[in-house]
Amino acid sequence: MKAKDYFLHGLFISHSGDKKILQRQLHWTLRITAALCFIGHGTWGLITKSGWLPFFASQGIEPEIAWSMQPLIGAFDILMAVLLLRGSNRAILVWMFLWALWTAILRPLAGNLEKVEIDGEWVVQLATDSMRVAKMQTWEFWERAGNWGPPFMLLVMGGVFAITRKDLFSNYLEPEIKESTINTVFFLCKTCLALLLIGHGGFGFAVEKQMLINHWQSIGVEADVAFITQIGYGELALGVLIFLAPVRTLIFLALFWKIFTEFLYVPADTVTGMGIVNIFEWIERWGDYGIPLAMLYIDSFRKTKSLD
Repeated sequence: MKAKDYFLHGLFISHSGDKKILQRQLHWTLRITAALCFIGHGTWGLITKSGWLPFFASQGIEPEIAWSMQPLIGAFDILMAVLLLRGSNRAILVWMFLWALWTAILRPLAGNLEKVEIDGEWVVQLATDSMRVAKMQTWEFWERAGNWGPPFMLLVMGGVFAITRKDLFSNYLEPEIKESTINTVFFLCKTCLALLLIGHGGFGFAVEKQMLINHWQSIGVEADVAFITQIGYGELALGVLIFLAPVRTLIFLALFWKIFTEFLYVPADTVTGMGIVNIFEWIERWGDYGIPLAMLYIDSFRKTKSLD
């Protein structure tokens, strides 16, 4: 079976019910997803980004040092992604999971800080509207579930909780996937998808984030606070529904919705002046697309097995 056939199998046609095919679909979907997330994030490290300064400042790191650290972090992120694509390695996946989780945790830790430009230089200070900024960073933590979820799922599939220390650092072949593991991965997928939808929804109904207004206006929508608030509540509802009743239609809706809305980073030129380079914001959020894709494969597999 060609790569294209693996990708399409079970999406728009019935799944064969072959567990080996499902395992390969899940493995490569999550593996590529984790790698692209780190490539996207790492690219911004190489470019450097003023938006990262509050995260460094929350740990007592001054802007001058933070600027010099960003390319190193970016290069290491990309290195981890390349190594993962070359071969499955549990140590790399553990690092990816912990690093993605830590960068998500940094959002609320930096909740009362903001970066401002003074005389051409970026500095970090206490936020003038500290409660609003703190709320935004808290919602960002939940929205980042698409970053740490895929490497954790790969660790579950790879049996990381039942291995020796030696196995941790060598490339491995996954053990044959069990029904219980499939169920666990699906539960993790729906949990992460619900969290990232609810977190993103909070940007609208709780934070009233100007960036979202800019995104919609970039494609000609007359967006305002009321508009993004309604969108936010819609995402909240979608996240809750997917967690409680992850039916195929809702999963497809979430997949296409995230592909579309995250791509708005590009026409909105969110990182001002970067133009098409903003595509790496879209790439960094690949977990938002890979997770529902994995759910669709499992859902199709389950439907076929239920008919046997």
